[in-house]
Amino acid sequence: MNRNSSLYRSLRWMYQPIKASKKLYQEITYIPRRQATLARHQGNPFVGLQIGCGYSHLPGWINTDVLGTPDVDFPIDITGKLPLPDNFLDAIYGSEVIEHIDLTQARLFLAEALRILKPGGVIRLTTPDLSDVCRVFLGLKEKVNVEEFREVWLEGEFSKEIWINSQFRAWGHQHLWTYESLADELSKAGFCAIVRCEPLQTKSNKPQLENIDYRWHNKTLPREFACALIVEANKPG
Repeated sequence: MNRNSSLYRSLRWMYQPIKASKKLYQEITYIPRRQATLARHQGNPFVGLQIGCGYSHLPGWINTDVLGTPDVDFPIDITGKLPLPDNFLDAIYGSEVIEHIDLTQARLFLAEALRILKPGGVIRLTTPDLSDVCRVFLGLKEKVNVEEFREVWLEGEFSKEIWINSQFRAWGHQHLWTYESLADELSKAGFCAIVRCEPLQTKSNKPQLENIDYRWHNKTLPREFACALIVEANKPG
């Protein structure tokens, strides 16, 4: 069926209430599981939440992703109110997640993250670095040439122009961050002690955040770290 046809648009419009009802039903069915998971972690010496986990689950953490992701503890949509109580978590970890939501949604997420962290809790986010993406494209990144990405490119045709456009537009990306812009939004949300970290290293007092960045395990080439932005911030307390 032609997606531009009036019939297709009408059918799609008619399906929206069914789709919304199905989503609501699926979310309701997860409520007992979420409550049991939170009860199980309540009072533990460390309670950590991973958002956008995909298939990479952290042992001992609460592992979440969007509705429909298999084998999560329970689904979380980070563009809305997070279904966790105030002051519940010691740490939040999100690997390559925040670039998939727009700026308004990111601001809501950071406010919610502050709410559900305990005083002194830490958020650690990894995301592509907008500044380094541009440096790679312009040939200004030391030890890294954009052509090196050709040999691992899985998206078909490759050029440096296609590569940089993909950073902004492909894989569901909606908003890329510099360190300065992310640190500014974290500060506005109420976080403090905002620092940039190296992959697999933490500057926090949470040993559970050390060596946590599974995307960089067993990586050695400069290009594999070329566009990594990793930021930690604390909830005051």
